Amino acid sequence: MQIRELFAADVTRDIPPVVYFHEQSPEMVRAEVSEYIITGGFPEGDPRARRYAASGGAGGGSGGGGIHEQFVHLLRGVTRELAKKGGPELPAAWISGFYGSGKSSFTKLLGLALDGVALPDGSPLEKALLARDDSPLRQELVDAWQELRSKVERPIAVVFDIGGVARDDEHIHCAALRQLQVRLGYCSKSNLVADHELRLEKDGEWDRFLALGRQVLGKDWSVAKEEEQADDHFSHVLHVMNPDRYRDPVSWLDSRAGARTGAGTSVREVVDAIEAMMRLRASGRRLFLVIDEVSQYVHQDEARMLKLQSFVSELGQRLKGAAWLLATGQQKLEEESGQSNIGKLKDRFPPQLRVHLGTTNIRDVVHKRLLKKKPEQVSVLRELFQKHRGDLKLYGYGCDAITEEDFVEIYPMLPGHIDLLM
Repeated sequence: MQIRELFAADVTRDIPPVVYFHEQSPEMVRAEVSEYIITGGFPEGDPRARRYAASGGAGGGSGGGGIHEQFVHLLRGVTRELAKKGGPELPAAWISGFYGSGKSSFTKLLGLALDGVALPDGSPLEKALLARDDSPLRQELVDAWQELRSKVERPIAVVFDIGGVARDDEHIHCAALRQLQVRLGYCSKSNLVADHELRLEKDGEWDRFLALGRQVLGKDWSVAKEEEQADDHFSHVLHVMNPDRYRDPVSWLDSRAGARTGAGTSVREVVDAIEAMMRLRASGRRLFLVIDEVSQYVHQDEARMLKLQSFVSELGQRLKGAAWLLATGQQKLEEESGQSNIGKLKDRFPPQLRVHLGTTNIRDVVHKRLLKKKPEQVSVLRELFQKHRGDLKLYGYGCDAITEEDFVEIYPMLPGHIDLLM
C-alpha cells in the first residue's frame, strides 16, 4: 500500500490559499464549502477536546473551543438578541482570528448561507455547510441553526470585503449602502442614480418612470441602468417626466456635476435609506451586512472608527434588529492596546456576539483537510500505533504525550512536525 492511499481526499489536489469575499459564484462557493473544515465539537472528557480547553474553554465569545463551538455560540447569541423585547440595542457581531484561522471562510459561508445561496445542483448552501460538521456534537450546531432560522424568515445578506469595494477613502456605512443598492436591484453604475431611484419610489412616481423609460429609451430600465450611459439615460427620462424642472435631457445630470454621492455621508441618512429600500424592495426580510477586514480598515483611522460606532448604534435604535452587522478582524476587541482604534469598538460589539478563532483551529484544519484518513484504513493505523508506541515516545520528535487519536489524525507526520511547518 502507498501512503497516498490512506487519505480520504487526493492530497495532490489544488487548494486555494486565500478566501476572497468577492468570489461568490455558485461554482466557487461549492468549491469553498467542499473544502471547509469545522473543527471542535467534542464532548467534555474527549482527549481531542483538551487542545481547545487549553485555549480558553468553549464558547463565551473569547475564543475557546473549535469552529463548531464558535458557530453555536454566535447563532445562539443572535437568536437570544432577537428575542429581546424591543429588539437588540446593538445588532453587531465581531468575528476575529489570526491569519489563516478561517475567520473569512467562517463569516463568508455564514452570510451566504443566510442569504439562501444555492449551489450549482440547486441544493442550498446551508445544507452543505451543516454537513461539513462531522463531530460528535454535530446536532448541537444543526439545532442552533434551525432555532435562528425559525426567528429569521427569508433573510437577505450583503457580503463584501470593505478594502475591495471602498471608494475615495469612504466610511463603512457609505460602502454598505452602495452594496445594498446593488443587491436590491438599484443602478450599479451610479450611486447618484440609485439614490434618486429610491426618491422616486418614496414619492410614488416609480411606475411612471418605468413606463416612460420604455417609451423614451426603447428598452426596459432594468437593461438601461446597467449600461455605461445609465446616468445619461436616467437624466433623459426625468426630462420627459418633468420638462419644467429639467429643461433638456442632460439637465439632471448637469445639476449633479461634481457630486460623488447622492445620499450624503451622515450615518442617519444612510440608515434612513436602508430602512426605505428594505421596506420597498425586501419587505418583511431581515438584513445581514457581512463585512470582511473591518479591523484593518479602521485600525489607525479614528474618523472611520467613530462613524462605525455611530452606524452600529443607529442600526439598533432605528431598525430594532431588522438589520445586522457582522464584521471580521484579526484582533480580539478586549485585547487591543491604546495604540489602535480597534479596542474602542468594544462598546458596540457585545461580548455575547463575539467569536474568536484561535491558532488551535489552524492546526486542526490542516489535519482534517489534508490528512483525514479513509474509514477503512483507521484500524490499520491503530494497530501500527500499538505496535510502535514505545519507540514513538522514546525516539519520536515531540511524542512524549502522543495519543492514538493524534497518531491516526496526522500520520505519516508527527504532532511536532505540524507546529514546525506552521
